[in-house]
This record gives sequence, structure tokens and C-alpha cells, in this order.
Amino acid sequence: YERLAASQARGGQVSQAMLRDMFKEVQSNTIPSTVLKNWAVRTYQDATYYWAFRKQFTLQIALGAFLEYGMHLTRLGPEMLYVARDTGQIAFNYYRFDVNDTTGDLDANRAVSFRLTPNMVELVSRIGVVGPFTSAIIAASRCAVQPQFCLNGVLKTILCDEIIAWHKRQNEESGQTRGELDNDTLIKMVNQAAAAVMGRLQGFAQLEGGESKVNRHVAAASHVDNLCRMDPAWHPWL
Repeated sequence: YERLAASQARGGQVSQAMLRDMFKEVQSNTIPSTVLKNWAVRTYQDATYYWAFRKQFTLQIALGAFLEYGMHLTRLGPEMLYVARDTGQIAFNYYRFDVNDTTGDLDANRAVSFRLTPNMVELVSRIGVVGPFTSAIIAASRCAVQPQFCLNGVLKTILCDEIIAWHKRQNEESGQTRGELDNDTLIKMVNQAAAAVMGRLQGFAQLEGGESKVNRHVAAASHVDNLCRMDPAWHPWL
């Protein structure tokens, strides 16, 4: 933050190269990409237990990635992850729909689709990322959209509450009473939000020429040029 603030104070633009250099400096001096793997190796000294934990961890973060991107959820920070050391199960806390404060639409502007940092890649391994991790996301997506009418109906019910809550927050923050959302506007916003979610899930579930869109998102989520653009408070190196 200090280097970014100093550069902006001088009137200079923060370039992609500068962000990449800062990202690699943090990795070199403070948080290397082996922190998470070293913790797992020390915790599970038996090879069988380590393998079982890594497999469960891989499937769990794949499900989290599927939910975060597919459902338009807020960014997954390290403080939102709770790992059960005896089972490898992961609890994702404080997830919510990423609703734009101004428009009420689901926010789709993000440098990376989901959390897949260098430390997570190092633990899961490259083979694990292109294998079980990617396959689990595709499998979860196909389960969600077939049959699609089940999820679509549930989504509209949940998103309706989210949009009403957003409208109430807008009234409270502005100090003005705009009245309730009229039914036509509410229905339109709910349908748009549900369609955005279903579109992402269907995109993950479909194969184009034997390839899935998941592969492109996985590659982008773990690429340093995209990770360095994330907020430092998200800890993109951890």
C-alpha cells in the first residue's frame, strides 16, 4: 500500500510491471509459495494421511471456486477459510452475493474468477489443478444445471431477498425514503440476476470441442499478471 500510495502521490501511473514486481517481492521476502505446503507436510507426516488431506482439500476448494464464480459471490479471502485438520473439510464463511452498491446488479468485474493462489497451487500441485480440481468444477456445474429448472427456481427466491435487502440499504445510506421496489422492477432485476448465474453455470458445464471454459478460468486465476492486480488485503500470494 505504501509503495502504491507513493507512486500515486508523485502523479505516476501504477503499471502492470510495477504490480508484478511488488507481487514477486512479497513472495521472495515474506510469503513464499511453499508456506501452505510446508504446513501440510509438518501436520501430516504420514504419506497416506497427507495424500488423503490433499485430495479432500483439492475437491473442497474446487467446490468453493465453482460457487464463487458461478453464483457471483464475494471474493474468498484467507480469513474466510476454516480447515478441519482431521478430515480436510473446509468451511467457507461470510460468503454473500456480490451485489453492486450502485445498480443492484451482480458485480462481474474482477481480475480473477476465484481464489487459486501460488500457495494453493503448490499444495494441490500442477497435476492436481489440471486434473481433480478442474474436473470437480465441471462435475459440480453439470450437476447444478441438469435439470436446470430446480436451481433456477431456488435462485430466484434467494436473489429476490438479496435485491430487496440492497434496496433497503440504499434507503438507509442515502437517508431518503424511496418507497418499496415496484413488482415489475423487482421481477426484472431478479430475472436478470438469475440469468447471469445460470449463464455462468451452463458455460462451465458445456464442452466446446472437447474443451471446457473452466480451463481458461483456472489458467487466468493462477496467473501472476492477474493475481498482482488484486487488492493486497485479499493476500493474492497466500
